[in-house]
Amino acid sequence: MAVSNSPTNLGSLLSSVLQQKDWQRRLGLHQVFLFWNEVVGIEIAKHAEPQVIKGDTLWLAVSDSIWMQQLQFERHHILELINERLAMLNSRPCSATESESAPPTRLSDIKFTLDSSFARRHQQAKPKKVAAQPIDHNQFTQFAASLNSIEDHETRESMKRLWLVMHQRPKP
Repeated sequence: MAVSNSPTNLGSLLSSVLQQKDWQRRLGLHQVFLFWNEVVGIEIAKHAEPQVIKGDTLWLAVSDSIWMQQLQFERHHILELINERLAMLNSRPCSATESESAPPTRLSDIKFTLDSSFARRHQQAKPKKVAAQPIDHNQFTQFAASLNSIEDHETRESMKRLWLVMHQRPKP
């Protein structure tokens, strides 16, 4: 077996490692930690918070058994809301081969664990920011379509993220 002494492009090497380790998809899943409070609302966020993602399962720390039971009933709805947000944040044009080989960035389940220290930690915490405004999916789709003339993929994605941040900010 012959070993090549020519240098390897760092970008393609990193891309290959990201794909082999499935890091891109796993990092995408962890965005849930950033938007948890906005998706579930202030009341649920007071009693439950994401702790870890194992595989494609989100584990939540819950303040008490009553809230755990309530969240069990709402589990599928919460999962749907999270996956919708993940899909929106991770939507990007890709080639047919990429879409076939790359698994979707979505969670398949939510599990719960009681955390007796939860209430104490959150009583001392500073008040949370005002919840972000809901995203108008039609406006976002129109904006994303207007970016198709930009050839650089990173620039298009940065513009989409900027739009999302600007439109999720609380209105004064």
